[in-house]
Amino acid sequence: LRETVERAIAIVKPALVQIHVVESYYREGRENKYEISGSGVVITPEGHVLTNHHVAGHATRIKCIFFDKEEMEATLVGKDPLTDLAIIQLQPETPREFATVPFGDSSAVRVGDQVLAMGSPRALSQSVTLGIISNVEMIMPESMRRWGGMEMDGEDVGALVRWLGHDAAIYPGNSGGPLVNLDGEIIGIN
Repeated sequence: LRETVERAIAIVKPALVQIHVVESYYREGRENKYEISGSGVVITPEGHVLTNHHVAGHATRIKCIFFDKEEMEATLVGKDPLTDLAIIQLQPETPREFATVPFGDSSAVRVGDQVLAMGSPRALSQSVTLGIISNVEMIMPESMRRWGGMEMDGEDVGALVRWLGHDAAIYPGNSGGPLVNLDGEIIGIN
């Protein structure tokens, strides 16, 4: 198992980024800014990064940090609060191609499959946790919707979304990082 996990990590590591975001909001006529952090994964050679909407969906400034400590600005190019996904694009000083991670077939995932949750917990450094898939059809329970559910940007988040449940440890800052199979393919976003 160790060799298999190491191969998967080697595929993902060059494309895994730590994301630091500055968001602004207005209250009582004053602009307030605050910082949050999360994770993401490069999915195109042009530098598109997939992450969570709740990480980058309201960003006014984005900085990404790679495993080798390289820092790079990024811009928000798309977001979908209903699925809690966002796309940002890296802005290198000189054009280049980025390492990417391929997508796997999330519909082929079965209960008991081993998975890796990757990201940058607490904005410290990259981490990997190992777990198994516990549920392939998690949906928002009806009881949660009756109590208000989860709303983001006016969307009933989770009302139409099916999640993969797993027991790989997830910590604050792992949000937006990839959930990968042992072939090093993205099967979900944590």
